Amino acid sequence: MEINFENCIKYITLVKQLVGDVVGNAWLSKELEKIYSYKPPKKLRKLSFIDYTERFHPLAFLIYQTDKQLKTCVEKKFFEVSEQILRLSYLGENLFVLKNQNTKGLDRKIRDLTLSDKALFDKTTYEIEIAAAYARKGYSVEFVETKSKEGEKTPDLLVNKEVEVECKKKDRKTDRDIRNTGYWKLISRKASGMMEHFGLNYAVFIKTQRDPEKEDVEFILRQLQELIKEKKQGRFAFRDRSIGITLQILSLKDQEIESEGIEFGTSEELDYVVPAVEVRKKENGKIFIRNPRIFGFKSAVLPERITSVIETIKDAKQQLSGKRPGLIYVNLNMIDRKMIDRDFERLDSLIKQLLKNNSTISGIVVTTEYFVKDAQGYIYSHKARVIRNEYAKYSVPSKFEIVGEK
Repeated sequence: MEINFENCIKYITLVKQLVGDVVGNAWLSKELEKIYSYKPPKKLRKLSFIDYTERFHPLAFLIYQTDKQLKTCVEKKFFEVSEQILRLSYLGENLFVLKNQNTKGLDRKIRDLTLSDKALFDKTTYEIEIAAAYARKGYSVEFVETKSKEGEKTPDLLVNKEVEVECKKKDRKTDRDIRNTGYWKLISRKASGMMEHFGLNYAVFIKTQRDPEKEDVEFILRQLQELIKEKKQGRFAFRDRSIGITLQILSLKDQEIESEGIEFGTSEELDYVVPAVEVRKKENGKIFIRNPRIFGFKSAVLPERITSVIETIKDAKQQLSGKRPGLIYVNLNMIDRKMIDRDFERLDSLIKQLLKNNSTISGIVVTTEYFVKDAQGYIYSHKARVIRNEYAKYSVPSKFEIVGEK
């Protein structure tokens, strides 16, 4: 898809139209109304953004974000591509391809996009992406109806009536990640309250050499209280605790600054980032911001990534019938951005070992996607690695082109 304003409008509008055709226009109107009418308790209003993505339906919130961003583009008379605009536009284009092919089971998948299960939404968008990729190559594609009640194994897709495809999208968060995020949110809320009290807005970056425990959080909050009270900024190392805190003063409380955003640079990939800013547009068209705050956190301990990918593949294998060639697609969901070369070597070795003992799997395709910002906005990048199973009971037909294999 050529990324331009017209195409993005076309495909984003198509998403809304198809959702309306399947579940009715009232669904989207109701979900958007929840977002527009949401007013958090007054004392928490400046931190309401922390729970936005968890509070609202993922598709409705994505549409809400893109509508606001596109409106801003029209007002500025300048089209800047965002990650949200790209995501929704690609979903729309994929739905367009499958609709034109009269793909069997598509309406059921569109309905799945509107269900409240966030994990199901992520998995369904991935299934639609893989299905559309095969459809673009001229293959017929069918979304296979689940028959769990009958106890029958069913893959997600049947391509060209000869190859089964099961799709899995890794959850970015493990139980450990969820626990860490809970601590990070607590620090963000408490630190924002300190900024309110002392009349300063900060960018805060905290790094721990191990996963934080309750006593670490209490220690960090005590240090932040003292540092913000004394209006300190810079890097502060607490080596006995293996904790580092970096502070940067951004503005005085309620000070208006003519700007379109805030920047806080760090060379490290962060585990959790929370930005907050109030934006006001004056009658003369100039944009001012107030109370910019950024919270960034990182634990030096790598999450449990390798074993979780292998377990995902084992789970996916259960859905293949074993009666025809079967492919498993696994989207790493950006967790690979924190993996090192040694991690990939181990993953590759474990996958090959798993294939050796699982003849129902004809091949595994590990995919990932990136939304990277450049001078023109965000660009989309997609990578895939195909590992064929030489021990498969049914090999993929020689003329069949596996999506992701060069």
